[in-house]
Amino acid sequence: MTLCPQLRRLSADHARWLAELARPASADGGGARLLALWDAEIQPHCRAEEEVLLPELARRLSEADAVIVFTSGDHLVLRRLVRDLRSATGPAAAVAAAALAGRLAEHFHFEERTLLPALQETLGCDRLAELQGELSEAGSSRSPRPADRPPVTHVAGSTKGTKP
Repeated sequence: MTLCPQLRRLSADHARWLAELARPASADGGGARLLALWDAEIQPHCRAEEEVLLPELARRLSEADAVIVFTSGDHLVLRRLVRDLRSATGPAAAVAAAALAGRLAEHFHFEERTLLPALQETLGCDRLAELQGELSEAGSSRSPRPADRPPVTHVAGSTKGTKP
């Protein structure tokens, strides 16, 4: 299947990120590199899917359709793994980085095989083109959602991060 231009952009992101995941890990297991990639690119990509593409897909399919449920659920798991990596130290950081990298690769492959074709077949290229502005806007925010960061508590006038 030849993808619409809007979906080719998403697919190109997946390919670039898979190449990044294949790079050898650093001493921390690649954790810092993964978190930087998550914050700058992957998390906004997920946000655009959640805020624009999945709701549009749910207009035409049941919101309980497997592709919608799985994509949303997998994004939740990715956010949990990001939180785990942010709070990990020592050898646990390398383990957490490997878990996140593995799940990201699985997720990108799922989207290539299942989500992108479902979007194109269900919405069509014309509707996807109409949604491009919303996609760009939803994915342009570079600041992570609060759920992507460990909770912060205020202690005696200072800010201290707490582990989830």
